[in-house]
Amino acid sequence: MKEKKTYKTSWYEFTPTWCGFALQYELAGYFVPNPILQIYIIWGKLFIYLPWRHYKKVEREKTLKEKRKDKLNKVLNSNHKSKKVYKKELYDECDPPSYGIYFAENQLGIHYGTKVKLYDMPWALDWVRTSALRKDGEWEQENKTNPNMDFWNESKWKDILFSETYPYSYTTKDGEIQNCLATITVQEREWRWKWFKWLKWTQRIRRDIEINFSEEMGERKGSYKGGTIGCSYEMLKNETPCDTLRRMERERKL
Repeated sequence: MKEKKTYKTSWYEFTPTWCGFALQYELAGYFVPNPILQIYIIWGKLFIYLPWRHYKKVEREKTLKEKRKDKLNKVLNSNHKSKKVYKKELYDECDPPSYGIYFAENQLGIHYGTKVKLYDMPWALDWVRTSALRKDGEWEQENKTNPNMDFWNESKWKDILFSETYPYSYTTKDGEIQNCLATITVQEREWRWKWFKWLKWTQRIRRDIEINFSEEMGERKGSYKGGTIGCSYEMLKNETPCDTLRRMERERKL
């Protein structure tokens, strides 16, 4: 993808690209000590660097004179409570407070200082169910009224859920061939629009094979990060679970 050109001066930065919506005032910017006005209106990202600075109140350690005064007041009055003392410091670019609103990924966010309140849009997808394929071709279903089915628990579902094991091979970028056994099950998940779950046409359904490898696989096998021991892969229409596994074997980098 071609990188978007950014126009920048000492007081503003503009990138002509499609974006969401944001109108925010940040007390300091990222790598910029000055406050920033951030404006996204569907197309074009604009940052305006403002010429003033903001101060924050930070607790400081008391001087020896102040400590002695507190001690004396405590002797003279047992109910005396010492007060904290503060100093002013400039805000820097490390997570400063911001104020405003933004819209992204089906959520409306409201910033107030260091707090953020998020609201899902009516069309945001919300989970409805997770179904696991049984040996007899029927489905076990987990939903909000029937939660915690623990489909990952092999001992619980060993003689109930569909399961097949196949040899699996992976060739690394360095040409090393890794072999193991891949045990697969099948799960299907459904989401619908959060505010319109009764409308079937808002549903999104995805069917996957869930894979467990008999040993570590992939480029990081044997490293401190560790290789892949399990993953999932989306099934295509009219594919069998084995077909999906073989397609993953050809396509996926681990």
